[in-house]
Amino acid sequence: MLNLKTAFAADFIVGLKAFKAQDYDTAFEEFYSLAETGDIRAQTYIGMMYFNGLSVSKNFETAAEWYIKAAELGHPHAQYYLGWMYDNGKGLEENKKLAFKWLQTSAKQGHPRAQNNVGVMYFKGEGVQKNLLLAQMWYMISDSKGMPEAIENMTMLTEDLNSKQISHVKQMVRKCLTSNYSDC
Repeated sequence: MLNLKTAFAADFIVGLKAFKAQDYDTAFEEFYSLAETGDIRAQTYIGMMYFNGLSVSKNFETAAEWYIKAAELGHPHAQYYLGWMYDNGKGLEENKKLAFKWLQTSAKQGHPRAQNNVGVMYFKGEGVQKNLLLAQMWYMISDSKGMPEAIENMTMLTEDLNSKQISHVKQMVRKCLTSNYSDC
């Protein structure tokens, strides 16, 4: 079994190197066979390749199918992209509740873009009840990972919060991070 795992890992590395070198035909070939065996990393890359039209025709629906497979098995990037697709109605019917579900699932695995997007959804009350404190919490968490959009969102929202609310949000951030996202 170890040799089989080693072979799959080697195939993924070959695919990843090809992808980074923009040899998308080789990357697709390597990733596709792995994706078919259930490799969630490869499934995510196949989804990305269909989404962006890399080595294959751009096809949002097929991208969504691959993202769903990987997202359901726990891949945070696939969860983010799937949430984004639901949020924007690309390849899937727009569904703010499902967008929030997948973005939050990704955010709780530490995905900084998902964290910012969850903040936006709380701010707008899309797919979830509007909550400015939770919006600010997710912006602050995303900001701590260097997301420029989160910095802008956080700065804008700070103007609408009083010092007591900001202090409370900081406590929420600490609680969320120290619990490794289980208590957010």
